Amino acid sequence: MWNRFAGMSEFKYACPVCGQHIKCDASQAGSVMECPTCFQQITVPQAPASGEQKLILTGTQVSDRPDRNLPSGDSTRFYARTKFPLAALGLLILALAGVAGIFAFRDKIFPAVHPAGAQFVKKHGAIGLGTWNTEVEYTNAVVTKGTNVLFKSDFRSGLAGWQIRRGNWIATNGVLIQYSGADDCRAVAGAAGWSDYTLSVRARKYGGKEGFLILFNVVNDANWSWWNVGGWGNTRSAIEDSTAGAKSILGQPAPIQVATGKWYDLRVELSGEHIRCFLNNALVQEADYP
Repeated sequence: MWNRFAGMSEFKYACPVCGQHIKCDASQAGSVMECPTCFQQITVPQAPASGEQKLILTGTQVSDRPDRNLPSGDSTRFYARTKFPLAALGLLILALAGVAGIFAFRDKIFPAVHPAGAQFVKKHGAIGLGTWNTEVEYTNAVVTKGTNVLFKSDFRSGLAGWQIRRGNWIATNGVLIQYSGADDCRAVAGAAGWSDYTLSVRARKYGGKEGFLILFNVVNDANWSWWNVGGWGNTRSAIEDSTAGAKSILGQPAPIQVATGKWYDLRVELSGEHIRCFLNNALVQEADYP
C-alpha cells in the first residue's frame, strides 16, 4: 500500500498495457517512462491533487511495444502478466520458435543468425547428406557463397563438423559412408543462418533401393529441403521441402535414376527463392519456393 509518510511527492500509476503498478515522483508527471514488465513506453499521468491516493492512476501508451528480446528467466510468468488470450499465446510461441531458427539435432543446437530488425527471413539453413534404404558414400562436400568458402569436408579428418541424425556413418579413406539400409538417414553440418549458397558433393551408391538425399536449408527436423536423387524406388528425382513437418514437392520430378558403383557430381545452387540442381554439371531440375 502507498505510504503518504514515505514521501509526499510519490504516487503510483498502472501500465495501460500489462497493468503493472509503477511508483514514481510527482516531478516525473508528463514524462515518458518504460514499463519494467512489458517494456512499453508510457506517459506518466499527473500526480493526484492530495497526498492521499485512493485510486491507482493509469498512464498513457506512447507507441507500440518496442522490438526487444524476451526477458530472461521464467517466460511463463512474463506471458501470464500480459493480456493475450491463451489461443493467441500458443500461436505466438509457435511463431517465435520458427523465427528463432533453432537448428537442433540430438544434443546439439545451432542458433540461426538473422539480420537485425528482420520481420521475416527468407529460406535459410544448414546442409546435409542422406540416404533412404540405400548404402552410399560421399566425398568432397563444399559449401560456397560467391567467392567465399563457408564449409569444406573431404572426410580425411573423420566426422569433424558433422552431426549424425540417423544411420550408420563412418569416415574413412576420404569418404563418408552410410551403410545402414534404414530409411531417412542423415548427417548434417553448417549453420542455420546460411542462405544463398552452393552445395557440391560427389556421391556413389554401392547397394540398396534408391539413390542420394542432398539436404539444404536445414533448420530443424520439421523444416528442411532436399534434392531426392533416384527416389521412389530409384524411378525418379525431385526437389522436396518440409515446412512445419508438411512435406511437398517443388517443381516437376525428373526421370533420373542412380546406377550402382558409379560416381556422380551433384550440385545445388540457391538464390533467393530459386533452387537449381545439377547432375554431372548439367542442370536437370529447378524450382521456386512458394
